[in-house]
Amino acid sequence: MAAVLNFSDFTFTAEQIRAVNELIFDEVLKAPEIEQLCTIYPGIVFDKEIGFIGEGGLVGKAGQGCDPTAQEWSIGTRKVKWEPRKWEILIEQCWTDLESTAAVYSLKTGKDVADFVDTDYMNLVAEVLIVAIKKFIIRLAWFNDVDAEVYTPAVGQTPASGNITVGTDVDFFNILDGFWKQIFQQITTSTKQRVVIAENAGANYAAQALAPATAKNYLTNLIYKADIRLRNMSGLFIACTQSFYDAYEQSLAGTALETMYKNLVDGQKTLTFNGIPLIAVPLWDEIIRTYYDNGTKLDYPHRAVLMHKDVFALGVDGADSFENIDTWYIKESRKVRTEVMGKADAKILNPALFQVAI
Repeated sequence: MAAVLNFSDFTFTAEQIRAVNELIFDEVLKAPEIEQLCTIYPGIVFDKEIGFIGEGGLVGKAGQGCDPTAQEWSIGTRKVKWEPRKWEILIEQCWTDLESTAAVYSLKTGKDVADFVDTDYMNLVAEVLIVAIKKFIIRLAWFNDVDAEVYTPAVGQTPASGNITVGTDVDFFNILDGFWKQIFQQITTSTKQRVVIAENAGANYAAQALAPATAKNYLTNLIYKADIRLRNMSGLFIACTQSFYDAYEQSLAGTALETMYKNLVDGQKTLTFNGIPLIAVPLWDEIIRTYYDNGTKLDYPHRAVLMHKDVFALGVDGADSFENIDTWYIKESRKVRTEVMGKADAKILNPALFQVAI
């Protein structure tokens, strides 16, 4: 078992550093708060159906004389079923893995040497773990797919399959069916909800580069081809990859950019299109480039969704499940264990109310 914090990349000796918290953090790509991209529903601990009442059918026909015939009329309904799946984070460490590292100065002495729960080292581990958990939530809600497979090239008459980068442990991607899985399922049958980004089909990385001019065209189609009910919703935004956002920004060269910006609720400044804010999610790009690469091209590197957060729902068993990090010392094994666990499910509550460019 190796130390969670890898000191092998550092050239200093143990004597050159007396506290782990003197280490300088690299700039870590910050994950967006999940509440910005969907609505959280706590208390989802078991399979549960939610019913929705829609609109009624047509009414109003020409007036009849005696013995009129009643008109057929019904109210539309649909249901969504929560199917929460268990997830967990379980990390174990032994004090002997820290003896030959700078973290040795965080250890206690004597019979308490194995218990390093309340140390600078573990405080540092906890800080990094919090960032990893934020990224996990986005990966869970958006990219998970119970049918996830590692990419297998075509051989003979066998077509290529899977889209996960070779060498990746798919267990990090197959807990539940996330929003992207549901989006792809929906546009398979409802093609009008998709704006095709031609560059995504490029044969290699270079061919997949997104031209600024086309990004602007995709945005136009994304909005004007969307369901009128979606377009009339208040609070719409366009969640997109950083690559898509950058291409749109480049397309605005020479224009009065300041007039295109809008401040979001949290003070974040972002570009708008026809008054609708774009929210770039660079973590989407990071996940795609790292885990959806077949060695020649990326799996849909440019993505944008015209959406409302009330339509995209993340059900969790407890509102604090992802924040409740428990760390304790196991006396029998002389190890320190860190655990986080819970249940979750992702649901697009009305599959008709989104428009995607992909």
